Amino acid sequence: MYDKMSRMFVNDVGRDSSGQLGRPGERSFRRLEMAGSVLRITDAPALLRDQALERLRDAIISGHFAPGTRLIERELCEQMGVSRTSIREVLRGLEAEHLITIEPRRGPIVARLTRKQVAEIYDVRALLESAVVRIFTQKASDQEMAQLRALYDKLYIIRRSGDVAAIAKAATEFSGYMLKIAEHELISDLHRKLTARMSALRGVSISQPGRLEQAAEELATIMSAIERRDAESAARYFATYVRNAGEAALARIDAGPLPSHVPMRDGPV
Repeated sequence: MYDKMSRMFVNDVGRDSSGQLGRPGERSFRRLEMAGSVLRITDAPALLRDQALERLRDAIISGHFAPGTRLIERELCEQMGVSRTSIREVLRGLEAEHLITIEPRRGPIVARLTRKQVAEIYDVRALLESAVVRIFTQKASDQEMAQLRALYDKLYIIRRSGDVAAIAKAATEFSGYMLKIAEHELISDLHRKLTARMSALRGVSISQPGRLEQAAEELATIMSAIERRDAESAARYFATYVRNAGEAALARIDAGPLPSHVPMRDGPV
């Protein structure tokens, strides 16, 4: 019994590098060092995988890879300079984000959205973005309100130019600024994932006849409510603005095949 207890004690306090018994405090410190070495990110391949995931995600969102494009592992390895193991991990991550699908005998394919999925995404965006507008209207400082007005004025001027790519970018900056000031982590994360899935529909709604003029009137109403600090009205108007953009996008989808690539990011215009 005594020998068994002695062995338990020896195992508990541990030994130092020379084999000598160490104090409990020293053993705890060594455990912390071991935990730190396990959790610390120092492996270069892991960093490369993260960079590869980010770049391939951006390439899909920006339209470099159009919906339906087959992603070939060997070519991605050569283009990105990472191992096939890393590429497979990246593809699994993109599949989890619904940016690609894995099809039998074809492999990874850039995801296509169904009409039902587009309608659902716009519905959710209306809920999320109206909440952002409400939060912004309630908490924004006078300086932040002035910055939003500057972004709105910029968007108004660009709309008159008819430059579709510039309009979509300015609209994204306008709504994105409110998202930044709202500082709502969950909404930001969900919104990022939704807009990534909408990459195939960049600027589609704005191409629908009459939508550009309608959106200009809606934004003027929204901006007025925000500057009055009428949070509920601003949120309600913004939800209508996004839903109308969704209806325009669906009308454009119903009209015929979409172009495989439009050089802009999606904005609810």
